[in-house]
Amino acid sequence: MEVGLYEILLYTHALCFVYWLGGDLGVFYASSQLLKPGLSTDARTWVRKIMHWLDQFPRVCMPLVIALGFTMSSMRWFESEFDPMILTLIWVVAIAWIYFVLALFLNKGGPEKVALIRKVDLPMRWVIGITITVIGVMSLMGSGITQDNWLAAKQLIWAGTVFCGIISRTTMKPFGVAYGRVMTTGETPEDLAIMKRALYITRIPILTIWGLVALAGAVGIWKPF
Repeated sequence: MEVGLYEILLYTHALCFVYWLGGDLGVFYASSQLLKPGLSTDARTWVRKIMHWLDQFPRVCMPLVIALGFTMSSMRWFESEFDPMILTLIWVVAIAWIYFVLALFLNKGGPEKVALIRKVDLPMRWVIGITITVIGVMSLMGSGITQDNWLAAKQLIWAGTVFCGIISRTTMKPFGVAYGRVMTTGETPEDLAIMKRALYITRIPILTIWGLVALAGAVGIWKPF
């Protein structure tokens, strides 16, 4: 079998799904360890570092999945010729997204730069999620970039993961506030209860993301419609 560019992209696309779910599973398990009463400050610090490190895999894989998907689709499934400038724009946005993720993770560039990235990051996700949703809906209606319903469905599924990610940020805010108090002034049953509730609520969008990622993989492999 001859391995060409498309096969390499497909393999990378599949790896992104693997690391996306794998990283989320690690974060999911590690987060529960932070709720243990009596855990030392050092132990909580190390667990949080592990969570933060593992969380970078799904954060990087999310934009890569859509950029690789559009690239492969432009090679195989788009009905009309896909404007190379649009594909270039998609990759520019994906690379910028990954840069934001890594800059926040490494905390590089000083507090002002990090603050600016935080301010831009969330609106960017809203714009991207809404844009892909519109593209997917238009494609299902027959006026989009593809006539293949399964491909349009994958676009909508991916957009759903973006919105779930945005929701999880909101539901985790009480956790961050309570965790900060635990690390500075000491553990209290009230703060642990707040952290527990925030994590349990956040599991709803996270589990939804897992289901959507699994569904996207199934649709891409089986192309049922």
